[in-house]
This record gives sequence, C-alpha cells and structure tokens, in this order.
Amino acid sequence: MDLGAIARNYRRLKGHVGEEVAVIPVVKADAYGHGAVPVARRLAAEGARMFAVAIAEEGIELRRAGVSGEILLLNFSDPAAAPQLRAYGLTPALYDLEHAAGFARAASGFSSPLPVHVKFDTGMGRLGLRPEDSGAFARILRGSRLALKGVFAQLSSAEDPMSPATGAQVSGLEVAVSGLRAAGLVPGLVHVANSAGALSHPGSHFDAVRPGIALYGVLPSPAMEGAGLEPALSLETRVMSVRRVSSGTPLGYGGAFITRRPSTIAVLPIGYDDGLRRSFSGRVSVLLRGKEAPIVAAVSMDLTLVDATDCGAATGDRVLCLGSENGRRVTLWDLARAAGTVPYEILCGISARVPRRYFD
Repeated sequence: MDLGAIARNYRRLKGHVGEEVAVIPVVKADAYGHGAVPVARRLAAEGARMFAVAIAEEGIELRRAGVSGEILLLNFSDPAAAPQLRAYGLTPALYDLEHAAGFARAASGFSSPLPVHVKFDTGMGRLGLRPEDSGAFARILRGSRLALKGVFAQLSSAEDPMSPATGAQVSGLEVAVSGLRAAGLVPGLVHVANSAGALSHPGSHFDAVRPGIALYGVLPSPAMEGAGLEPALSLETRVMSVRRVSSGTPLGYGGAFITRRPSTIAVLPIGYDDGLRRSFSGRVSVLLRGKEAPIVAAVSMDLTLVDATDCGAATGDRVLCLGSENGRRVTLWDLARAAGTVPYEILCGISARVPRRYFD
C-alpha cells in the first residue's frame, strides 16, 4: 500500500475540482481494501477534514484510531443508536421520511442538536427521499433536535460520458435543494459527485465531491482520462514449491486442466480467500521473474498454480498478482474483466488475512 500515492491522488483531485470544492475521501469497506485507519490518518495529515464511511462500525473504528473531523455515514444507521452516534461524533444520513422521524424522536432529549445529512434519490432507485418530499422532511426537522448539515444524492452512470442520467440526477438534486430552501431549511453542504463525477462532470461538483475508487488510483472506467492518478495497491506473493510434470498431466481439483507439454508448475500460497478468484484461471497471468505466467487449473481456497515453463521459477521467487514490473503490468481492470465484474469488487475481495504493508 503506497500511502504517498493516495495522498498525491487526493491532491490531484483537489486541484482538479478547485479549492472552493471540498474533497470528502470515501474510506468505507476498509478504504476499498487499502486499510481505512492508515489511509484516513494519512489523508488527515494531508488536510482532509471530513470522511465518508458506510456504517457506524466503520466510523467508530476511525474514532478509536484517533481520526478527527466529520465522519458521514452514507448507508444504514439505526435511530436507536443515536446516543452512540452522538458519543462518537458520527453524522447519520437520513434516507426516508420514516427514518428521519425515527431520528427526530431518538434525539428529542438531546441537550444539543445531532448533525445529520439527508439523502435524496434523484434516479439511482435505491435509498433516498424523492425531491417532492422536501416539504414533509422540513416539517419533521422543524422543532426537532436534528441539525441539517448537508444534502446529497448518488450518481448512477457518471462513468459513461454519453449517459443522460447524470445531468438529470444533478438537476434532481438542485430541485430537492430548492425545495428545502423554500420550506425554510438551510441545506448545508451539497454533494453528489463520485469519482467519475469529480473527474468528468464539473456540473456535479456543487460544494463537495466524494471520490472513492479514484482516490486509490483506479479509474471508474478504463475509457476515462487518467488525470495522473497512481494505483496505490499491489498484490504479491512468493513461490512456495515448483513441480516439473510431463505432458498430459491433470492439475488441480477435477483435473480439468491437462498439460499439453512438459511443464514447470509453480505453486503459490494464495487463493480465492485472498482475492485471487476461481474465474481467473485461464484468463489471467501473474508476473514471475518479470514475465507472464498464466494461472492454470482451478484456483483453490489457499493455493494457485501457474505455468512457469516459459519464465522459470524457484522456491521463494517473488510473484506479482496485481501491479507492474519491467514494463509489464496486471491491472485491476484486467482482473475485473476476467471475473466479469468491476474493480471495486476485486479490491473488496482481498481478505483480511492478507498482510498489508504500508509505505509513503
């Protein structure tokens, strides 16, 4: 984990959106597998004053690690947990009228107001009030011990420059904010842009942007401009054993892969519990001795076989499963395509048992 790369990406994003727009680093899902605590600490040192996570447990972890500043809960929060959220200085997002009313009741006895943001659904079709709910929401907040500090929505298709959804969703948020103002509420910080919005849709920047994947140096779409972002994560292992087998040898569970030539097979102590998916077999190569070594046979929970016939292998050799070396590279988009998914899921699939090593 290159924390320096994450800090540089943060600076690049700030420069891209302009000093008048706040950058809220999204560090949910353990900072997309990068480690929420070290990432947040590094970005706090870089000047970040607000972070976004999904749920209270993630925010509490940051607080216990000494991370200050506002921590916004983007996802579920329980009104019954309002005292705990207040104790840890966590800001819940209210996402429907019933939820808002529940928090208003839970905070009724607080000596000082509980800060909240409100989420609007302007086209994602998941959580959020509809823009026409602004008046009803204002009635719930009026006279409550809730203090509105921000208004936000979520973009569904910002990585597609041709999609008309982004403009419509931005306009929907503007309507929602106007409705809140008309009902007598000051909206506070207005934000909708994710990584793709921050990079490609200036009209979505409002008061703040919420970069996630771009912060870690990965583009939301391989077709997008790079903006000079640096990947912060590489995944490596070492050869634990080398086997030389004859042509026609079945390998792995089910013996579905059969060698077509005398082969050198390197055994790696990494498997699908570590993030190297079964679907990578026959579709992904690792870098061994600076050359490509294809994954063969079924990837198992703890072990993976690669064909090292063309590159050679010895016990202890370094193997790069994600990253670059000698002008060759294995990217997150390479892995995502092989698995039929997106880079986010690949990053989140690197399990906690994989040791993280940090440098700056």
